[in-house]
Amino acid sequence: MIDFTELPSDGTMFEQLVRELFIRSGFEVHWTGVGPDAGRDLVVTEQAKGSLAPFQRKWLVSCKHYANSGKSVGLQDITDIRDACAAVDAEGFILACSTQPSSTVVRRLDEIHRNGKVLTKYWDGVEIETRLNTPSTFPLISLFFPKSSESFKWKIYNTHTPSFWAANYKDYFLYLSSRTANTFPALKDVEEIIRRLEAIKLPEGSDWNQHIIRPRAVYFDNKHENFTVFADYLYPHNKVGSVLSPREINEYLQDGMGLYSDAVGMWYITNWDMKYVSCMQLSDHFHLDHKDYYEPYMDRYRIGFSRGEFISDM
Repeated sequence: MIDFTELPSDGTMFEQLVRELFIRSGFEVHWTGVGPDAGRDLVVTEQAKGSLAPFQRKWLVSCKHYANSGKSVGLQDITDIRDACAAVDAEGFILACSTQPSSTVVRRLDEIHRNGKVLTKYWDGVEIETRLNTPSTFPLISLFFPKSSESFKWKIYNTHTPSFWAANYKDYFLYLSSRTANTFPALKDVEEIIRRLEAIKLPEGSDWNQHIIRPRAVYFDNKHENFTVFADYLYPHNKVGSVLSPREINEYLQDGMGLYSDAVGMWYITNWDMKYVSCMQLSDHFHLDHKDYYEPYMDRYRIGFSRGEFISDM
């Protein structure tokens, strides 16, 4: 289970968590002004599919983080819902809380909903944890709950083929595939692969000009016991900080060498397919795991064919 007391009691990080949860679920999100309890509400726009034509629905989201005290959200903790929604032209209201609403709050939300003028919902801690357990939102567990994430290390999803799997690990999303085995590669080996990538010392950048390496896929040839690893080196389009050369990266990865070695020999020969990607990180289009980094190469991720050159050949 997720321990919401890992978040500071001032509620700021809880608000950021809820915001990111909506963004990664495909909603357009904006902050409102600071409220009377020093918290900020969110305005969330939902793109809905109507029976005749698509339409938008706006929701006002109020965040209440009381996990550190353990108390429920009471009527005294929420403002006049109808007036608050009218102020931002919202058709719906969502109470997001790290504990749970009191029974009186639940009844009040139900009354407003049945009245028909404002739709109402509530997300308690259990509901938020459930919504974090999806491929797009799972990385938030590692980002916001580092201690709790130790019990959520891996989440693996079958892709309806026996040797190709989608997976979340820490804050990464990647594909795992095997040549003939009806399972994914051993997770301890994939963790070692990611440890190698994380060990690369990258140039420092500002908040929106980071140098980032992201694993995309790991292919295991179980017949010959070797790996092909696909990763992207995302660097600022204006090249803030000196971009590492393939030679410098290969000092860490050792392309074509064993994933493991001892005084006698090496095993699990590993080839590293590192793609350099210039990106504008301030762009609304930018996302660390954008579908554009995956969709053009799915066939190669599935069968282990390089997208271009291995790192030692670049």
